Amino acid sequence: MKILKREVNNVPVTIIKTNKFKQVAGRLYFKSPVLKSTITNRMMLRNMLMESCKKYDTSEKLYIKSLECYDASLYASSSRVGNYHITSFTFSTLIDKYTKEGNLKDVIDLFCEIIFNPLVSNSAFDSDTFDLIYETKKSALEKIKEDSGSYIERQVLKNLDENKAYTYMSDLKYLDKITSKSLYDDYLDMINNSSISLVLAGDIDFDNPIIDIITSKIKKNKKFDVKLLIDNDNDNEKEENKVITEDFFGTQNIINYVLYLKNLTDFERNYVAPLYRIILGGGVSSRLFSIIREENKLAYYSFARYEKDDSLMYIIMGIEKENFDKAYKLTNKIIGEMKNLSEEEVEHAKKSYITLYEESQDKITNIIGSYNKLNLFDIKDDNELIENINKVTKKDIEKFASKVYPHICYFLKGE
Repeated sequence: MKILKREVNNVPVTIIKTNKFKQVAGRLYFKSPVLKSTITNRMMLRNMLMESCKKYDTSEKLYIKSLECYDASLYASSSRVGNYHITSFTFSTLIDKYTKEGNLKDVIDLFCEIIFNPLVSNSAFDSDTFDLIYETKKSALEKIKEDSGSYIERQVLKNLDENKAYTYMSDLKYLDKITSKSLYDDYLDMINNSSISLVLAGDIDFDNPIIDIITSKIKKNKKFDVKLLIDNDNDNEKEENKVITEDFFGTQNIINYVLYLKNLTDFERNYVAPLYRIILGGGVSSRLFSIIREENKLAYYSFARYEKDDSLMYIIMGIEKENFDKAYKLTNKIIGEMKNLSEEEVEHAKKSYITLYEESQDKITNIIGSYNKLNLFDIKDDNELIENINKVTKKDIEKFASKVYPHICYFLKGE
């Protein structure tokens, strides 16, 4: 597998050249500084563009066309990464060797129709399509409280620093302000005021005409000096670890424990923290699982999640409500004891990380996603990633443990 880079029509293009797959895949990224309102707008915009376009003005027509292209896969995603919002559009299809000649170009034409030729009239999105997407999004936001896991995550964020981008989330108060006209204005803003890049994977070269077809559609490509990473370095380290309890109508009892990560080096952020997470709560061999769940029978599940771009780590548990005090105290004890590890734990964490990463590369679109994540954090390629993971020592992880600060433990207490 080779990484090839070039700028085409003022757009950075990366080819991950490999003959491992019978497919070609590509992803077009639109990245811009995140705003509280854009979280809701871009989530809705993503769905709007994938519902129809000018040439295929219903979802049925769009679906039938993708089937005619040998069931090509076309989808969009929208997410916040640190201080940026990234909306991406993805295609994957069989290479022409396994289809009729010209199928790849047909897929690219459809891909471009979806992104650059939406169903618009009088400078507004089609009203019927807009109403459908709007009501779907509104219903999803109204039902969040029915999903205890999603609900507690939002409640936790409401208790963190509202000036940090990781507290921004989709909200009905922003949705209520969106019209078919304002959403189209936001679409134009995304198209014209984003940092845009294209990543392709498969047995493809720069002389392939699909690259010019896509990049020629892009008229503007901006650069931003907003830093990607969010840090918590200036938050008061002596702030008391706060416990918040909320009575909940459901039957589940969930703990969502937020840990601040402070003053991290790039090496710690990229390589040490993931191994710390695995040892703390990354599987059946982790300390949380073995001590909280297996030895003390205090939780149905217990795991840790690392958010690199936000400098946060979460511990999430499902418990019986009468076990909260014991589980909370024992979790704090486990966090404190992460400053004393065994060599066996460290080696197991390395093997687990590398195995899971290599398994994830068995899908062509995952290769693109992994490359983009590495690129965002200035990691050259997966060889550099694995090489540095193997360099991490027990001492590195124990030192990192002193940079972990329990901040808020939110307990959603069911009936």
